[in-house]
Amino acid sequence: MSSFLQEYQRQPKLFIDLPSQGIWYDDTVIENNRTQQLPVFGMNAMDEILFKTPDALFTGEATAQVIKSCIPSILDPWRLVGYDIDFILIALRIATYGDSIDLNTECPKCQTKNEHAASLNVLLQGFNGYETSFNFELNEFKFNLNPITYKQTTDFSIEHYTFNRELYQIEKLDNISPEEKNKMSQELYAKSAQLNVRIALSHVESIEKDGNSEVDQNQIISFITNNDVEFYEGIKNGISDLTSKWNIPAFDAKCSECDHNFKSAIELDYSNFFGVKSLISRNLL
Repeated sequence: MSSFLQEYQRQPKLFIDLPSQGIWYDDTVIENNRTQQLPVFGMNAMDEILFKTPDALFTGEATAQVIKSCIPSILDPWRLVGYDIDFILIALRIATYGDSIDLNTECPKCQTKNEHAASLNVLLQGFNGYETSFNFELNEFKFNLNPITYKQTTDFSIEHYTFNRELYQIEKLDNISPEEKNKMSQELYAKSAQLNVRIALSHVESIEKDGNSEVDQNQIISFITNNDVEFYEGIKNGISDLTSKWNIPAFDAKCSECDHNFKSAIELDYSNFFGVKSLISRNLL
């Protein structure tokens, strides 16, 4: 016998169109690969508990599970690209707590600290018109870049955190010689440098020249790492440009002291949105 309470289960609070337009997805990522008018539910009790579980936050599991809970048509959140994740988290914040969010800024003109109530719906609208392809040319080569997935971002962030943690532990060792300590540190620095190369090259979808195209990641890595440094620097500059184009839109702010109007970036972490601090950032380089 069903309960009358079934009539009062949570309902979608808003419907969203993903800014990526599903360019990098198929129907194993999103049901029927439909990226428009996705229903978004507010978080439930279990979702909030997940966002307060440090291990689940650190591994990214909390974010992935909450996205599946609140947007059931997303089947594999791990394969979503970075700015879709940002867009979705803002939508979840609206569906759960409403449109307004309190933010702190510093006026670039007079350095006054300001408090603002910003509209998250206005912020979502700023994602419209995102480019879904990005490339640059260098020495007659064309480099096609793509955003990396949430899984890649999370894995890279965990590796980066692990290296920093190991370096910190080495510095605290008092039972080995300075020479041995320096050797261990240099080995970690070398691994960290290799990680930075892997992060950068994971953004390269293909390299083209004279009608030829290479998409094999191993071939791309070999070409860049064994070639002139200008290729690697070009890719880093391209990623920096890509990140600025695909970053969270800034919001309009006005200084309460000098009336100066300015743009302010918003940090999308869980301390702002869900009451806990995120350990993961997609801006890795």
